[in-house]
Amino acid sequence: MKLNTRQGISLVEVMVTTLLSVSILAGIYATFIVGERAWRYYVDSIMVRQQVRMAMLVLTNELREAKGALVVKEEIPPSVRLNFLKPSAGQISYLWNGNGEDANKLVRQDSSGTRIIANNISSVNYVLTGDLISIDISAKSKPNVARPIDLNLKEQVAVRARTSRFKPQKERNEKAKQ
Repeated sequence: MKLNTRQGISLVEVMVTTLLSVSILAGIYATFIVGERAWRYYVDSIMVRQQVRMAMLVLTNELREAKGALVVKEEIPPSVRLNFLKPSAGQISYLWNGNGEDANKLVRQDSSGTRIIANNISSVNYVLTGDLISIDISAKSKPNVARPIDLNLKEQVAVRARTSRFKPQKERNEKAKQ
């Protein structure tokens, strides 16, 4: 009796193998896409947070040395400008616009030029109360992924140039006598 040891692969076996391979590859691809979207969202989130924190840091450091702060708000187009005098650097302005060429950017202007401090800024608000300036910066990323990133930072800054510690000795003596 002669046995036929040569066998081929049937069509059913090829179809089952192909189906299993496609299913596994589809799962790997879906995992890769989800991971890539999560990574992009994480990177966008870090960029927005970093820009807003850096803008707040630069702004608060300069405001601590400020004199004569003035806030100018306009409704149409929406914009906010903070002007102040920094004794070591001269007149400084921080400008935020809702429209135009510099829309949604925090821009610093001084005698040496103009510099963009942060992008993706959705609103800026300044409130002057005596020797305190309250700063509220909101940022919103461009929706590269399914949901945009929102961030809101608030800070209060004591204007040091106005406080008694930095007033001339003569003014402090007169105030002490009263």
